[in-house]
Amino acid sequence: MTNSSDNLKDVCKDIKKIDDCLQIDIISTGVSSDDTLYSDYCPMKNGKKWQCETNDEKISAGFIWLLVMFEHLCDEKCSQNEKDQYVEYAILWLSYILNQISNEGISTLKDFYTNNIEKNTNYTTHVDNARDSNYKEIVDNKINSMNMNIKDIPKFYEALKTLCNMYTGCNEKKENYTSCSQDAQKFAKHFEGLNQDSSITGNSSYRKILYNLFNDYYNFKNGCAKKCSGCTNIPILPEIKAPASSSIASKLIPALLAFSIAFFLGIAYK
Repeated sequence: MTNSSDNLKDVCKDIKKIDDCLQIDIISTGVSSDDTLYSDYCPMKNGKKWQCETNDEKISAGFIWLLVMFEHLCDEKCSQNEKDQYVEYAILWLSYILNQISNEGISTLKDFYTNNIEKNTNYTTHVDNARDSNYKEIVDNKINSMNMNIKDIPKFYEALKTLCNMYTGCNEKKENYTSCSQDAQKFAKHFEGLNQDSSITGNSSYRKILYNLFNDYYNFKNGCAKKCSGCTNIPILPEIKAPASSSIASKLIPALLAFSIAFFLGIAYK
């Protein structure tokens, strides 16, 4: 079975490939060329295949390409949690790229997903009919549970991007990965900012993303980092904060219990 750390390296490489490709394509104007990375997932127009003319079409095709790459990467080797996680990371990238351009009338992932991605016939062809018969269901569930405001995404994506730099940097540079500790410190700073935000720790979907980032960081720390020079000062992350409601409950329950005991003891004494 493929090591999950190796899979994540490939996930990160694919994210960088599509990100670099789309950043160039979005800046340029006109129809994407036939040899564009994601051209096979562009819609058919006027009887002609694979034409992405708008930014929304390019982004949709790029997202489908990413999902297909991740599905092929996993095949039958990934756990259900890994499949969920990689779809989650693809959605983080989607939200991040949407945040880079103007999308009038679209404020959430669900808006863009419904109006663009689901209407692309290649999505049905390549994702709905994937080897994993539940793959589209995984994507649908993640889109629904991560139906966050597009503006909330950059803080998550910056943490993921830094983590990806660590995985790919250690894999490619090895003995020359001199910025390893610096990158780890940068990730820890991103993570701390997310962990201090009660709107994140109090949201079950956001907390799940935070847990995955947390676990992938420690997989790096305990595995990849030991193979690379320069990875000698990897900070320890704090535990993920409990939701505010849990914190309040943990304080209230002992207080109420103490009050109840005192009350009943008072009655017994009388």
